[in-house]
Amino acid sequence: MHPPDPIRAILALCLAALLLPVGPSAATAIDPAARAAAAVDPGPGLLLGAHVDQGSASGAAEAVDAFEDRLDRRLDLVRWYARWDDVQPPAPVAASVARGRTPLLSVWPMRRDGSRVSWATVASGALDEQIRTQAAGIAALGVPVYLTFHHEPDVAQGWGTPAEFRAAWRHYVAVFRAAGVTTVRWTWVMTPGSFGSAPSTAGAEAFYPGDDVVDRVGLDAYNWFGCAPGKPPAWRALSTVAGPFRNWAAARSKVPLLAEFGSVPDQADPGRRPDWLREAVEWLAAWPELEGASVFEGVGTCDWRIGGDPDSVAAFGQAVRQSSVRSAPSAWARPDPAAGPAPLPVALDLSRSTGSGSPPGSGIASWQVDWGDGSAIGAGTGQPGTIRHSYPAGDWPLTVTVTDTGGRTAVDRRRVVSSAAATVTGSETVSGTTASLRAWVDPHGLSGTLTLAWGPEGAAPVGRVRFAVAATRYAQAFVQDLSGLTPATRYTWTATVSTAAGNSVLTRVLDTPGPPVVRALAATGVGRTVATVPLRVHPHALETRVWVEWGPAFQNRSAVQTFAAATWERASTQELTGLAPGTGHTFRVVASNALGTATGPTQSVRTLP
Repeated sequence: MHPPDPIRAILALCLAALLLPVGPSAATAIDPAARAAAAVDPGPGLLLGAHVDQGSASGAAEAVDAFEDRLDRRLDLVRWYARWDDVQPPAPVAASVARGRTPLLSVWPMRRDGSRVSWATVASGALDEQIRTQAAGIAALGVPVYLTFHHEPDVAQGWGTPAEFRAAWRHYVAVFRAAGVTTVRWTWVMTPGSFGSAPSTAGAEAFYPGDDVVDRVGLDAYNWFGCAPGKPPAWRALSTVAGPFRNWAAARSKVPLLAEFGSVPDQADPGRRPDWLREAVEWLAAWPELEGASVFEGVGTCDWRIGGDPDSVAAFGQAVRQSSVRSAPSAWARPDPAAGPAPLPVALDLSRSTGSGSPPGSGIASWQVDWGDGSAIGAGTGQPGTIRHSYPAGDWPLTVTVTDTGGRTAVDRRRVVSSAAATVTGSETVSGTTASLRAWVDPHGLSGTLTLAWGPEGAAPVGRVRFAVAATRYAQAFVQDLSGLTPATRYTWTATVSTAAGNSVLTRVLDTPGPPVVRALAATGVGRTVATVPLRVHPHALETRVWVEWGPAFQNRSAVQTFAAATWERASTQELTGLAPGTGHTFRVVASNALGTATGPTQSVRTLP
């Protein structure tokens, strides 16, 4: 059903992060002048909306963008849900507004900790300061907002009586108006059970707060088809579900809105839901008083998503692209690419911009592009196509404005980032068989990923980890601790940063400490009583003592040389003196550090006669 259903607590928490905080206000008297200013006329015809669950998208705004791409149609409205103490203004809602969409926002009187805000408490004025904060955040969006206080109160349990709801609604509206907020279209939203001759709730009239505090009347309408216990088992057309509400709204002469609608599939008949969607849109488009309808592309009491059903997406997309479902123009800016290396050549496709009541990609009389980088504004007449522009390095706000043949305008705003590939530096610290890898990444304003990989030199990586890189213009630090490394081993590690500007790769090595390793070389400089022994020792990152032993049972020992800690083989020589002429002598090189002693192989040298 709707997100604030108690069954949907987890989704409500996620949605809450998307929305703005809400704040308080005082008075209860309703100012008719303020009400008139708030009831902004959005223009004739049907506005298309949707609530879109974030799902696997990187953010709420990205999920809405992807849904529009699947439909090949811009949304006029986007449905959002907030809890009482959510912070405002909301980044995803503001981002959606910047794309030219109007918010359809519900404020649910439940805090993020799960505690209810009773209707009586709201009506009492005890929370006015919080309501004023909400009002300021919503007003800060700077556009008309369809705002609902506690949608579906007729099926809410534990908040109070219908009379308390009416009082709470009136007080909530009064606080907004006393705060000077004139951009709200007060939208009262109920369920179908409150309408018709035999309501299953206390009825619409019991919850209706009055014409002076309601600008739009709304309904959440679903074809349940028995998808949850206690829900209607029959397959029902949208006209059947919403028909009684339509009659009620007409009798009251109030502008109606479908805040949510949708249908589950019929598993036995895959073509049934696509047909339902086509018929629903046809019926909605023929409802002259209806201002807008918002499909629920999400999981509520049941799974209403059509995104995974290609036939339903195709049917719904085809239906909503019709001219009769185009009450408002839409600007659609598609920069390709939207981010990349500087200087960045961008092909800006405006061809899908559409005028009110026009077929897709038509009906535009003139257009204008503010590239945002200080260059001359682009402009033209007629339907726009693809325009090209080269961006210098920077983060640029692109704004497209279109005017349709009826003189109505629409705006779309995008962000274009022209950037160098990320800069990555690194270091490592080693202690025994553990190490810490550190990478610093400056992505130059682009989001991306950092992948750290490590393994013995010359072998495949034995470990790999990925981090998300935020779109900053400063270096971010990342640390990965390693354990269980092999002693006396050289490891190679790489830091690979991927952004829209390309890949940046840093390669470094680390050496784990271990016992020394001796490499034997033949003696040189051999005379009658002397010989020079080459010393080749890898100290494996520890200070190492090196000497030569020779003679019978190696009873002779040279002076000790100290090799400094190093991660490479070190070299020196040791001269042996007092050797007997014309005689064979055995010797060996010995090296020792804190982790062990290495004795080289026994070697021999014959002095000159």
